[in-house]
Amino acid sequence: MMQTLKFGGFEFARRKGPQTHITENYVSSPPALTITDEAGDVWVLGLDSVISRGEFAFPVLRNGFPVGEMANRIERRGGKISIFGPEGRKVWTGRSFV
Repeated sequence: MMQTLKFGGFEFARRKGPQTHITENYVSSPPALTITDEAGDVWVLGLDSVISRGEFAFPVLRNGFPVGEMANRIERRGGKISIFGPEGRKVWTGRSFV
């Protein structure tokens, strides 16, 4: 059976309803496939890649939809979602990365 691709990536990247699982602190993707925050949002790196400043960068997906940022790593540290990419480290404010 083939996996159907949908906008924003695979179905695993979408929230399935109320989340009771929160990813523990000090987790990074990769190697973790997904990260779930306190709001129940599922964070994952997308499939498309670009090379920027000599490193691969992937679209950052929140609940299966792009947030407009590229990164090579997503981390949950101290209850905050951070991304690391061509522009350095950015932290999720609840509305955008700064």
